[in-house]
Amino acid sequence: MTSKKNSERNLKLFNFPKDGKSSKNILSKGLFITFEGGEGSGKSTQCKRLVNKLVDEGINSILIHEPGNTALGEQVRKWVKSKSIQSPLAETYLFCAARAELCKSVIVPALNKGVTVIVDRFIHSTLAYQGYGKGVDLEIIKNLNKITTNELVPDLTILLDIDPNISNTRINKSINIELDSLEKSNKNKRENQEGNKYESMNNNFHNKVRNGYLEMANNNRSSWSIVGGHQSESRVADSIWKRVKRLIENYKVT
Repeated sequence: MTSKKNSERNLKLFNFPKDGKSSKNILSKGLFITFEGGEGSGKSTQCKRLVNKLVDEGINSILIHEPGNTALGEQVRKWVKSKSIQSPLAETYLFCAARAELCKSVIVPALNKGVTVIVDRFIHSTLAYQGYGKGVDLEIIKNLNKITTNELVPDLTILLDIDPNISNTRINKSINIELDSLEKSNKNKRENQEGNKYESMNNNFHNKVRNGYLEMANNNRSSWSIVGGHQSESRVADSIWKRVKRLIENYKVT
């Protein structure tokens, strides 16, 4: 069980203002926004752009990622990247364990302080990748998600949708540029630039993931926003901000 002391220590990683300023100064509550999408969709870049925009607007915000931002989450990230885990169900349990710790020690305490939380991947990633992509029963994942998050759901989920053929070209170009900049003798650095286990999977898998995301988004249009990830970085950012701005208006203190 995560103690209050441990929760406070985790929160200190994000440099919350000591004067108590938070989103509550502008909003009636801290917003919970998640980003989803396939590999090479530009998701992580847009997460950073959004949190910077929110801070510029006076909304105290933090950006976290899954799995990560806790000791357990970082260990799970290493295990998954090692490519040694063969069971999709085992992956599911690992992601859910990391998510439970992240919710308990970081996300919920931040929201309770009125801080807006942006998360790079959340419950829908497990449904898309382990469920639609790898065949783990969707009901099992949904039940695990409810338990591990205590039924916490995002105010808004932003899906960066992109054709796997386009994203693969984008990923390969990025990897080749990074590899060319490394010394050939530095094997460890080269291995770190060769992409993760999901990037290397075939297009059949990535199409299943994409279709799964689109199915979830189309079934929940009020809480999802689908943005074309094939567009320029600035155009994607503009589309995201328009949707987030509408959400902000709903919770502005009058």
